[in-house]
Amino acid sequence: MLERSDKKKSRWLHALAVISLVFALLLMGVNIYGLTQPIRKPGLGVTDHDKLRFIPEQVWSYEDSLSAINALDATLPRSEFASAANRVVNQSLVHVSWNEVDPREYRQLVPFWENYFLWAIGKFSGLPQFERYHYSNHKRNLERGIGICGDASTILSSIMDDYGIPNRIISFRGHVIVEYERENGEFELIDPDFGVELGMTLDGLLENPETAKEKYLAAGYSEKESENLRRVYQTRYFVFDDTFHFMSKRYIFETVSYWMKWLMPALLILVSVVYLVRRSTRKGAGKDLAHAN
Repeated sequence: MLERSDKKKSRWLHALAVISLVFALLLMGVNIYGLTQPIRKPGLGVTDHDKLRFIPEQVWSYEDSLSAINALDATLPRSEFASAANRVVNQSLVHVSWNEVDPREYRQLVPFWENYFLWAIGKFSGLPQFERYHYSNHKRNLERGIGICGDASTILSSIMDDYGIPNRIISFRGHVIVEYERENGEFELIDPDFGVELGMTLDGLLENPETAKEKYLAAGYSEKESENLRRVYQTRYFVFDDTFHFMSKRYIFETVSYWMKWLMPALLILVSVVYLVRRSTRKGAGKDLAHAN
């Protein structure tokens, strides 16, 4: 009876190993397929103007954006570098009406083939932050090509970090901007979402938001938009050291999930193959012993 139980257990383990191997190979296939797929909506900023808020004169491809970032001149004075980096970020993102566009069409719901962990949470958890996901990784944000103020600010902050320029992310109720440090130790504010250099410190902005409004008006934004920003700059704000500080939990989870989407199927394949090979070897050895007897 004990022998029969062992055989039954062995059959179950064999079936589990086979199922795990097939499942892992399917996941690995999905991952490999995902490498060939863009996470940017086809025709972004070209065929869908009615659904967008800000559209660059020419919508750059992901490759164009990376080339422009890599071409930034680190020897420039920081104010000039910040201005150039601000233009790159502003040119690289199409500002969508975040809660109005189709989350699948615009890849706000992370596609299954891009990251099945993030997809599953967005699909089944009911959590809005995953149903319309903001990447913490600035290159994925650039690759998707859409964003709002928080996305633009984390991209600019990450670029400045890569070039060794001290900066912070300033989050008001309704808008996010970046503050960077000049060579003389003074800080200046910059708005990559609107592409506007405010040319003042945070204290200066808080004391005189009317000056900021004039900057937006001079950049061509409407009275209504500029007045709204003036009011936003009178609300409570929070200061974050970098993108990690700005979205710590998401940063960690996103990073881990992108490792695990490869590691999990790889481990399942390894464990399943090792088990099946050992089982086959033991079975073969058992038959040889039976024949010898």
